[in-house]
Amino acid sequence: MAEHVVIVGGGIAGTAAALALRTAGIAVTVLDARPADDDSGAVVRINPNGMDALRAVNAHQTILAGSFPLVRTERIGADGARVGYALAADPASDRGLPRVLHWSQLAARLRAVARDRGAVFRHGVRVCDVHESGGDASGGPVTAVLEGGQTVHGDVLVGADGVHSLVRRRIDAEAPAPQRLGTRTVYGFAADPPREPPPPEVLRSYLGPKAFLAATRDSLSGGCFWFTSLPAPEPASRGTGPRDVDGLRTELLPWFAEGTFAADLVRASERILSFDDHALDHLPRWSTGRTVLLGDALHVAPPASEQGAALAIEDGVELARCLRDHPVPAEAFAVFERLRRSRVEAVVARGRLGTSRAHHPLRRRLRALRDRGRRLLDWQRRPPTGGGWTYDHHIDWAARAGG
Repeated sequence: MAEHVVIVGGGIAGTAAALALRTAGIAVTVLDARPADDDSGAVVRINPNGMDALRAVNAHQTILAGSFPLVRTERIGADGARVGYALAADPASDRGLPRVLHWSQLAARLRAVARDRGAVFRHGVRVCDVHESGGDASGGPVTAVLEGGQTVHGDVLVGADGVHSLVRRRIDAEAPAPQRLGTRTVYGFAADPPREPPPPEVLRSYLGPKAFLAATRDSLSGGCFWFTSLPAPEPASRGTGPRDVDGLRTELLPWFAEGTFAADLVRASERILSFDDHALDHLPRWSTGRTVLLGDALHVAPPASEQGAALAIEDGVELARCLRDHPVPAEAFAVFERLRRSRVEAVVARGRLGTSRAHHPLRRRLRALRDRGRRLLDWQRRPPTGGGWTYDHHIDWAARAGG
């Protein structure tokens, strides 16, 4: 069994892997370019499959304590009438409801659990290269090279370094890059919303002629989280990261009618972030002999999948189980890929399809006609249930990985 794992990237995937590896008794060092007090990021939804993965390693309670449940989603027409709704998960299931919280809170809470179990985190360090040295006297079979020339050695190296992964390129120089989808997801937060926002258990989409805006109340602060998705034929001028709040506000307001809840909320928001949407649904090579990928470095799920955080957590827990049960890293990676590939590729494909449907002009018009018919006929008397097969995934921590 690997004795020391080096993880490049301290986001959700890397931190979930760290706490799961410590649960398995494996030493771990996480190298994170971000500062420890980083409060960037947007609102995150952890669906029941993600909570199930945390429950497998007894790390779910901290997330339950710092988040709020999502009970249902609603769609509100331009005239203020409700035109559709759905339950966020099966209320009869014992797997629970989706949980909602800010990205930085999720990362901090998982990191605290990992540290309590003995994981080491080094913040503000940037990895500029990785390589496998064959286990010579340099300190370990794999090496992460930091800016400035320092090195960190381990038995296994995990690339959890995000959409634009360095480790992915080191594993396979010909690896496909994540594909831009021609859309952009914009997230925001208003600490003092100008109107009464939806209750915390409801994610309400306000539909306009040009775009929608989905909002929910943060039960912990009383503020309002929101997001929207817009066409973006060209990449954002500053890549996929946060951009100037005032500039984003000016860009957004023409998409929403003056005097509507959406426009007023955008105007009142002090935090606005914009990210180009990407998808990476098939990566031919996941690993080398002692280096492996997970999270967004391995598969990029569009926001429409609603599964980015949950998949990252699943990855981390499943990889730890494989390394626990298979002493040869290459064998552990092969089992990990066999357990994960078909699932993550299907989830990413579903998210890609959802993004395409949301922005197709004909689909938008057909949805508007359907909603009008439902209202006239009072058709939707029993709400549909979200999630389906994506929520049903279960990790049995006690069982041997791969059988």
